[in-house]
Amino acid sequence: MAKRPAPTKANLFKAQHDLRFATEGYELLNQKRDVLVMELMSVSASFVTAEGGLRTSMGSAFEAFVPAYLAAGQETMQRVFAAGRQDVSLEVQQRGVMGTLVPEVRIDQGGEPLFTGLLDATPAMDAAVTRMATVIGSLTQYIETVATIWRLATEIEKTQRRINAIENVFIPESQEAVRWIKSVMEENDREELFRRKLLKSQSSESGDSYE
Repeated sequence: MAKRPAPTKANLFKAQHDLRFATEGYELLNQKRDVLVMELMSVSASFVTAEGGLRTSMGSAFEAFVPAYLAAGQETMQRVFAAGRQDVSLEVQQRGVMGTLVPEVRIDQGGEPLFTGLLDATPAMDAAVTRMATVIGSLTQYIETVATIWRLATEIEKTQRRINAIENVFIPESQEAVRWIKSVMEENDREELFRRKLLKSQSSESGDSYE
């Protein structure tokens, strides 16, 4: 049990202020959690799309890569991929959701690489390089979605812990402090009133005896 404060008006005002502050914080944190949960549900709905897109692009890339690799060999494919490497511009920004920063990733790959007729490249090699390039965009979208879900879920967990602490600890302690201080102060007031009445009664009796 928390140590009880001295039953003074100053401590009563402080306990009442702490109670109001805890109650307001509790309401704000509940609102924050609700917004974060809605955002998480929205992003989670797009996770299936992002995961499916990544799986499709990787499947397509490997489907084109395997026969080209088997036909050309490792050395030739390395030359083709090195020559077909694109300039990739990656920009990572952040947006705020109730004070929580989530990533927004933008990627610019600068067009599709084509090498038919160059470096002894074949159409199969072109297809392999082109399809491999599409994986980058799908992977970027997938990573952005997963990172956003992780950050939102982590913040929701932290927010819920704060809500639980306020609801189960701070608010009850503040309520108990206010109740206890008020009860003691009211009891002291009743004792003081009784003492004054007793003194007044004794004073009246003393005055009557002199007469």
